[in-house]
Amino acid sequence: MKRDSAGKIGCGMAVLCVGACATTPPPTEQLAAARAIVSQAQPAAGKEAPLELQSAQTKLSRAEDAMQRGDYEIARRNAEQAEVDAKLAWTTAENARAQRAAAEVERGIETLREELDRRNR
Repeated sequence: MKRDSAGKIGCGMAVLCVGACATTPPPTEQLAAARAIVSQAQPAAGKEAPLELQSAQTKLSRAEDAMQRGDYEIARRNAEQAEVDAKLAWTTAENARAQRAAAEVERGIETLREELDRRNR
């Protein structure tokens, strides 16, 4: 009889522990980070990486909706994905800018070479 009672108590404690461990806290920090990076990426990525920026904005919206519903795990996951997508959008935009700047430098160098060639003739 004691074994059955102890087994039931142990099982009940395990259920309580699992229930307490399964409670996901609101991902307020993840949402704040995602909002911040999406906002920072918008000026640079709006023109250069619109698809990546749109993906970040969509995932941020999904995260905020899940947060309102109390589905914190989905909110956290979408916030993290939004942050990654916004960083990708920003990086893509910066890469495009750097490539344009490098191309401009190359054009300048080519112009200088042509000028030197004309002077050396």
